[in-house]
Amino acid sequence: VQHLAAGVTMVRDMANDPDALLGFKRRFEAGDEVGPRIFMSGIMEGPGPFAGPTKVLIDNEAKAREAVDNYAKLGYQGVKIYSSVKPELVPVIAKLAHEKGLRVGGHVPAYMTARQFIEAGAEEIQHINFVFLNFFFDEVQDTRTPARFTTVAQRASKLDLNSTEVRSFVQLMKDKHVVLDPTVTVFNTMMTRQPGTVGPGYAPIAGRLPPQIRRSLLTGGLPIPKGSEQQYRDSADALLRMIKLLYDSGITLVAGTDDLPGFTLHRELELYVQAGISAPETLRIATLNAAKVLEREADLGAIAPGKFADMILVDGDPARRNSDIRNTDLVVKDGKVYEVDALYRSIGVLPR
Repeated sequence: VQHLAAGVTMVRDMANDPDALLGFKRRFEAGDEVGPRIFMSGIMEGPGPFAGPTKVLIDNEAKAREAVDNYAKLGYQGVKIYSSVKPELVPVIAKLAHEKGLRVGGHVPAYMTARQFIEAGAEEIQHINFVFLNFFFDEVQDTRTPARFTTVAQRASKLDLNSTEVRSFVQLMKDKHVVLDPTVTVFNTMMTRQPGTVGPGYAPIAGRLPPQIRRSLLTGGLPIPKGSEQQYRDSADALLRMIKLLYDSGITLVAGTDDLPGFTLHRELELYVQAGISAPETLRIATLNAAKVLEREADLGAIAPGKFADMILVDGDPARRNSDIRNTDLVVKDGKVYEVDALYRSIGVLPR
């Protein structure tokens, strides 16, 4: 419901339990519950003490094949490799997935660089921090620890984006048609939030949320060492500069979130504008780019005859002021019209 209320009619789920996710998908499609259309990418993790929250644990080719076959059988569109997968299994997973027509992306596993991840067959990278960690492999090889955040906060602003190393990596992404899903909002929040305060990303909507959710917005930032506040802010800005460099270089971006449904997408698009991408282009990233990556642009991603009747009515002009995307009045999904205020009230969120 919160997705639809925020104007999100299509999502790609990257890590849910298959039984739970397929249940949501069936109920949404049957009209038993209100929610967005769902595309699915199945998580794969390696066993061990750092394993992520999934039952799909693989440590050999046979288990990888079983997992890929099962995701394909269940109608998934891709697989998401997680941080504890052995590097030597990445090309195996990629080959198996591609044989089934599934996309391959995810976290860059521990003891692997982003360059190696791409060369092994990954078509997407989730999270902008893994792009930076490609250049910090001298310090962070195990990407399952908090160092995947803190080292980026400490060093990102010092990375020369005009260096040969960076330019070579960007060219590799372009040559391999690698898609980036930055989820930059979560990192911006980590690096800039002051303890006990709501960051700028959620300040516009915090007062509308239920108390328990509002309280959760007061926590979650990185513990910033005294005297490093400016350095962390500078690194947050460096993430945006990298996104702009990748965009200008022709790398396809898609707007992932990794946080509160709907509201985080609004903030993600605002940060793309802050990075220097035009407001109309941020709308394209959130709509047509996503449809093209999923090879569904014939049905989705734009308002045109023959496509699904998914659209929103906004109070404002987000093509000029992309923050107006927060002001959704009506949502249409599959030709059904939903009143946003009623949707929000149904989940305890105050209308705007």
